[in-house]
Amino acid sequence: MRVLLVKPENPKVYKYGPQSSIVYPPLGLEYIAANIDDIADVRIIDMRTKKLNLNVFEKIIKQFQPDYVGISVNYSSQIHISHRIAIIVKTNGSRTVVGGWHPTLVPSETLEFKSIDIVVRGEGEITMRELIQSGSPIGVAGLSYKLNGKQIHNPDRELMDLKHIHSPNRQFRSASAQKTYKFFGFPVDSIETGRGCPFRCNFCCIHHFYKNTYRRRSTQDIINELQSIQIKKRSSFVLIVDDNFVVDRKLVVELCDAIIRNGIKKYFITQARVDTIVKYPKIFERMADAGFFYLFLGLESFSDQTLEKLNKRIKFRQIKEAIKILHDIGYIIQGNIILGANIEDTKQDLESTIEIARSLEIDMPTFSLMTPYPGTKLMEQALREDLLLTKDWKDYNWSVPILKYPNLSSDDLSYYFAKAHEELLSFKKVMSGIRRFIRSRGLSYHISRISPVDIFNMVLQISKNLKIFF
Repeated sequence: MRVLLVKPENPKVYKYGPQSSIVYPPLGLEYIAANIDDIADVRIIDMRTKKLNLNVFEKIIKQFQPDYVGISVNYSSQIHISHRIAIIVKTNGSRTVVGGWHPTLVPSETLEFKSIDIVVRGEGEITMRELIQSGSPIGVAGLSYKLNGKQIHNPDRELMDLKHIHSPNRQFRSASAQKTYKFFGFPVDSIETGRGCPFRCNFCCIHHFYKNTYRRRSTQDIINELQSIQIKKRSSFVLIVDDNFVVDRKLVVELCDAIIRNGIKKYFITQARVDTIVKYPKIFERMADAGFFYLFLGLESFSDQTLEKLNKRIKFRQIKEAIKILHDIGYIIQGNIILGANIEDTKQDLESTIEIARSLEIDMPTFSLMTPYPGTKLMEQALREDLLLTKDWKDYNWSVPILKYPNLSSDDLSYYFAKAHEELLSFKKVMSGIRRFIRSRGLSYHISRISPVDIFNMVLQISKNLKIFF
């Protein structure tokens, strides 16, 4: 069996923020590859690399002649690009398989595309292996497919025991793809320590995808992966992709202790919740000792009433306190705020949100528009109350107005979205965060991890990304 795994290009519609300077490896596909490379000839194609386009992709298909082509579709805005890829695949005689958040949450709709044969629902490692072994989707748990013009949805697959999961196979990266994976100019790799999130924010589908569970890999397996030659030689920066890294606090401390004890000198990037930071600041101090320096925070709103409606289970005072705690430790913070997080918002509410964000010491503030994704409570509300302006998935990218507001027009939302980014994304502010980070950890801490040339490249990349020249 020959299997080609494809990471589609991201739609180039998001003008603002650091997205163009932050590109991570396709870890999900590398997990799939690790679970099938003993029974299939596997290749991974990342369409985000500069040298790849659909014409080049078709040449690869003709040369490789895969039996199956698996396409990763996490974001709803990727489904149309994925369908174009699937058309090329079908034209050349291969079977198409799509997986990820979007097709898992709307499998029937996904199968309506003529060129999509099979949908993998949920985790794909074991499901893809069984599909390849059997040569047919019939009876394989976790698959939806078409047979004689009808859709068949096999029973769900049980979630995996992460203690027995194969580490992702990074050997399939091409040289051009490896050069693409950057964090503000630095080579970056990614690793997963756990899956799922115990919280249920009404705009998020993660808890639905992972069936309201949280599972953690063993600390020793994570350390072994961090010590692998691929990660050890390729990058000083490692993204931990977990949707909520600090869930099991005991295991977080255990992992940090193991990183320090084993002399792993990396800079780690991850995301965490505001309330966890406020309640357990000592954990974030230990994370800093281990190399954690950049945190993504979902701030969402500065209104307690709106935060309650979003089911965020945090308060505005905690946001302010968390920022101070992290800055005292020396973290760089990227905080995202949702404009129009409350359907009752007015222009004054958006103005107020921008002004509060301006007053807070967020090193890299980013903004998004309220977007109802499949499988979320927000989508249920939008359908129930007839709030959707469009069902065209390509517009579901956090930057296009999707919802009807009684007090705001789409033009209003677009105006404030642009205003927020243009006025608040500041090279000066980011540099202040970098200086704070460097001072707080001490020179020896950084010398063991990174060179002055790399620091210069990071500053240059940030300045280019923010379109500010110095």
